[in-house]
Amino acid sequence: MSKASHPVSRTRRAFVGATALLAARPRSVREARACARPSTVVNDIHSRLNETRVDAVVQPASRGELRRAMRAAAANDAPVSLAGGRYAMGGQQFRTGSLLIDMSGLNRVRTLDREAGVVEVEGGIQWPELVAWLAREQHGEHRPWGIVQKQTGADRLSIG
Repeated sequence: MSKASHPVSRTRRAFVGATALLAARPRSVREARACARPSTVVNDIHSRLNETRVDAVVQPASRGELRRAMRAAAANDAPVSLAGGRYAMGGQQFRTGSLLIDMSGLNRVRTLDREAGVVEVEGGIQWPELVAWLAREQHGEHRPWGIVQKQTGADRLSIG
């Protein structure tokens, strides 16, 4: 008998509770279940044509929290969807019944190599945040780095 079909295998309810414990860092199981928001309907912001019911939404604030959420999903053979600005325009941004990891809490600039003009960012940062950071960080510099082109005319897209 496979793990997935075993009568005592983990259920979605257990998965949601475990994921909430890992990602939301609550103090109790009751608090974890309250944080998990099971079976949540999400939608893209651009077209509002992609309503999708996901099992849970978590918003990690660190790479460690992201790793814990991903490990919990893997341990439960649960599908994962990632979202940042929720502006994906092809309807591919959410999977029904998945754990939706909202990357918007991972929105920091990690490094700027002023010599090479390479900036390392977390996947949830959006273009306006990056452009504003570059302007602040390089204020008064003779030849500051900037963004020459981005992927579309929309602005509130996450980099990752």
